[in-house]
Amino acid sequence: MPTSETQPAEGSSQRAILFIALSPEDTGSIREGLRDMSDKWRLEFVSNVRQGLTALEKTSFDAAVVDLQAPGIDAPGLFKTMMDASPTTLRLGLITPPERQAIQQVKAAVHQLLTKPCDPKVLRAVIARTFASQEFLTDENLKRLASGIRSLPVLPNIYTELMQELKSEDPSLERAGEIVAKDMGLSAKILTLVNSAFFGLGRPVTHPSEAAMFLGTETLRALVLSLQVFSQFSQVRLKEFSVENLWKHSWTTGVLAKRLCEFEEADRTTTDEAFIAGLLHDMGKLVLAANLPSQLEENIRQGRQKKLTLWEQEYQVFSASHAELGGYLLSTWGLSTGVVEAVAFHHRPTLAKRQNFSALTAVHVANTIAKKGPSECGLNPQPVSMEYLAALDLAGRVDGWKQFFKEALEKRD
Repeated sequence: MPTSETQPAEGSSQRAILFIALSPEDTGSIREGLRDMSDKWRLEFVSNVRQGLTALEKTSFDAAVVDLQAPGIDAPGLFKTMMDASPTTLRLGLITPPERQAIQQVKAAVHQLLTKPCDPKVLRAVIARTFASQEFLTDENLKRLASGIRSLPVLPNIYTELMQELKSEDPSLERAGEIVAKDMGLSAKILTLVNSAFFGLGRPVTHPSEAAMFLGTETLRALVLSLQVFSQFSQVRLKEFSVENLWKHSWTTGVLAKRLCEFEEADRTTTDEAFIAGLLHDMGKLVLAANLPSQLEENIRQGRQKKLTLWEQEYQVFSASHAELGGYLLSTWGLSTGVVEAVAFHHRPTLAKRQNFSALTAVHVANTIAKKGPSECGLNPQPVSMEYLAALDLAGRVDGWKQFFKEALEKRD
């Protein structure tokens, strides 16, 4: 029978978390380990999928944790049903440390994978971090937009396998490169990108393992994730929107954001966050193209007619934009707050909590100052926010950045 640790009071702001088919050992340790969160989280445990689906029909859950190896469980079918019932529910899967190839067998639309037996401290940290990243994105307008999305990209299998390798007790960049090498198309794309003068690696690279050694873990992860995400939308064909053009713009933004961080001598974490946020800053457009193609094209046409940027036109229709939608999705994948913030606020940086040079700064500047003419959709370009840069005491750096970007783009062209 389902069991609930606490019953929410009327009007309670507690987050509801559903646990499906966990072992008695995991159930006991999680109950004990999360007991002190009872004022913030309501936990409900069910012993099988049927009870889980019944619970989902009756209650809106903020997160669901599923043992992917429970007897008789159909993880892909379960998560597909969960996606249809509640697209915004955070979906976490528990799995034993796999053999290096076995992770490819997990085809479920899971947001994040955790190792079992489940460490309550790890679970607490993952859920708390995701909820915290979503706090500044969960206004009602965005919720309505996100709830209307039925086809969300899933975390790519190769990226998941790569993360398992890099988080293992004995991580190896060489083995990470071998994981990437299993996908010939992905390998070829990565090698083409890193060998371009625009990226500036400095020497020819001929194998993914060699690329991994030169790129480092974070840059490799960023490339794999972004390329795999874009590949999920390769079949989208719209008159007013080109996935290929968006990729070119995203690649340019990511590289320039990374280079700007290096130019400003930012720390490694900020530089890595800027690169991945630049690569994925317009992911919300991909989601809208796959789910609301007619509305996206109409917004593009209306934006051109009214001489608005796309996000301004989206706000007139949705009271939210592709930027917040992309940030919301990345938060469910467990990406860092710096990345989520950079994606969500790259058009409106003054709304961000962090008011110092950050990944957001680099992505906003790379997405605006470096852009020439209309956007990839033919709309008015986004102007740089001098108000934001002045608040950071960086307004005087703009002319220098323009020259820096001009030289970098000449290498690309």
